[in-house]
Amino acid sequence: MFSFTYAQQTVPFTTQKAFYIYGDAAVIGNNILSKDKQEPYNDYLLTNDDIDMVYVDIDQDKTTFSSSSANLKLPDNQSKIAYAVLYWSATYSYIKGTRREEDAQFYFQGNRQKNRSLINKVKLKLPGENYQNITGNVLFDGAKIPAFALNAPYVCFADVTKQLQEAKQVNGEYTVANINATQGYVAGGSAAGWMLYVVYEAPTSKPKYITTFNGFSHIGNQPEIISLDEFKTPDKGATSTAIVLATLEGDSALSGDQCIVANPVTNKAWQLQAVNRDKDNFFSSQITSVSTANTVRYPNSSNTLGFDLATVTLPNNDKAVIVNGTEKVDLIFNTKQDRFYLFFTAFNTEISESFLKEIQSNTPVNAIVLTSEKINPNTVSISDNQSVKSNIKTVKAISKTDIKTIGQTENFNITAQSFALKQPVIINKELKQELVVPMSSEILSSKSQNEALSKGDVLISSTNYVRALKIEDKPLETQAFKLLLEKNAAFIEGAKEGYYVINKFFSESQNAINWQKYLKEKGYDSQILIDETEQLFYVYVFHTQNFYDAYMQHKTLLNNALFNQNWVFKVNMIDY
Repeated sequence: MFSFTYAQQTVPFTTQKAFYIYGDAAVIGNNILSKDKQEPYNDYLLTNDDIDMVYVDIDQDKTTFSSSSANLKLPDNQSKIAYAVLYWSATYSYIKGTRREEDAQFYFQGNRQKNRSLINKVKLKLPGENYQNITGNVLFDGAKIPAFALNAPYVCFADVTKQLQEAKQVNGEYTVANINATQGYVAGGSAAGWMLYVVYEAPTSKPKYITTFNGFSHIGNQPEIISLDEFKTPDKGATSTAIVLATLEGDSALSGDQCIVANPVTNKAWQLQAVNRDKDNFFSSQITSVSTANTVRYPNSSNTLGFDLATVTLPNNDKAVIVNGTEKVDLIFNTKQDRFYLFFTAFNTEISESFLKEIQSNTPVNAIVLTSEKINPNTVSISDNQSVKSNIKTVKAISKTDIKTIGQTENFNITAQSFALKQPVIINKELKQELVVPMSSEILSSKSQNEALSKGDVLISSTNYVRALKIEDKPLETQAFKLLLEKNAAFIEGAKEGYYVINKFFSESQNAINWQKYLKEKGYDSQILIDETEQLFYVYVFHTQNFYDAYMQHKTLLNNALFNQNWVFKVNMIDY
């Protein structure tokens, strides 16, 4: 009767830059939050919200509060930097979150970071040089969007081509500092990191099409697709293709997330996979590359705690999706348990020389053609009288037809799932009686807690919440918490705004009244929420305007058979 879609295209993916070039590209990066300032973190047992996060800070510079580095190694025959872009991303809801355990209960609290002017300013240190200030563009800031307010993720980027072109040396250690993120404990966890993507000219046997996309998309329980075109691979020989992806908040302990490249013409598909990256758990908090020269990092954590940066080379054998004469492919993102934020992808493939000649007179918007005579490249500028066409790509939801076709080809189980409420239940006249210990449906709320909440601080509390989760259950619990918060609100005229812990709902008012009476006889207070438009009657046992209190009360009641199908209903809320 109601459905919720979690794949939120907050900032549609579009082409940032595109190059038709004799050359190649490289990417480096590192995370900026960890369990220790300098020691690498290689554990996979804990989830992010169980770690007291601190800024990684590897330098001895008093002007920086966070810093991490990575080494860039371009080939000796590279002749010129064509393009360089720096991205940084983090969750930044609190300045610092705290957690304490009291009477088997968790309490999370933190001061909201309301100063968002800090997020687009960082420091960049090139090899052998001093820090320089970088002010970037804000691609996305979730602080003021209710669906993202829990962790307030943001993404910024800056064109640093000039800096690298004027650098004393290009190869060597790059350090990025002063990325702002939430330290400490946060319900749902925190993550942060940076990446540097570099396109360079060099003599290659075949020209290449290299394009970068950016946007911000919450990949939840519905697949999404990015279409790639404006290229044509050579008519003969094997084709070399690589894809770069950057995401935030992918959990290493949660499986079921995939990235699939599909050819709509040949009807073939391939799930992205690499060494240490399982095809069914692709986004797993790692930084990986096909080039070992660009994997040197400090610290070199194997678990980068929610920051993912991956470079994958596509097969060019019998499993090849990109074959001779390919002009279009799709990137499909899907997850069954995990959820993550996708903000960057790059596509790098060889193209035919005949296509390169054609594109010079019909160059797409945001694209640059760079040709090379083995060593000395000549820049071909786009003149005013050249015909120009747009190559903006937009993320779209994958259709059921597409899913069926790909599934038939490679047997991939790509299901566009949705969450729906159960159908109304008709109460039997004779209800089974069971002994229940009476309890109050209210959550203890002290004066200090109310004062904290009124200041914008966040506090999770429950008088009866017992810490009983096994380690392996923690990741799924974290995801359930986040997905529940991000559900769209229902709008019911005349209803109090807030979060309702619903026990059952009915299409007949008398059934709702009978059930409410039964709950009261069992010692539980309950009330009825009426939706006159839909003619539905909800029996709820708790109401609050604070999501955390509703969630914890919901979790407490689940242990009782009478409430094992409870759920939280978000009504008339524009914020959490």
